[in-house]
Amino acid sequence: MELILDTCGLLSLVGLSERRLSKQVLHGIEEAEQVYVSSCSLFEIAIKNKKGNLPVRPFGTVLELWDAAVEEYRLTELDIAACCFFKSTELPDHHGDPFDRIIISEALSRKLAVVTYDAIFDRYGVETID
Repeated sequence: MELILDTCGLLSLVGLSERRLSKQVLHGIEEAEQVYVSSCSLFEIAIKNKKGNLPVRPFGTVLELWDAAVEEYRLTELDIAACCFFKSTELPDHHGDPFDRIIISEALSRKLAVVTYDAIFDRYGVETID
């Protein structure tokens, strides 16, 4: 199985979220053939950090957090193609968060399960793991 982490899934994985991933989800991440993380998550984390809503001090900078997570959890960075940005605008308007819509678009186009606890993802027909 191949997975993609939603930003909240990534933040939970690295311990920067109050909500923790279950042992079952952590096992699924460990056993997955490939675990992707979208480059839009770096952008989202950097914005939250800049606004003061997400301190990343234990890791240093946002980029150091990103690099540490990618290395420690053997994540594959997924660059966003222009068509993915476009397809995210064509999705039904269930979700207003553009970052989540991009991750949903990536998951649909690549047939990836999403590690998230955001229940709205289910309304798009993507497989979610929470």
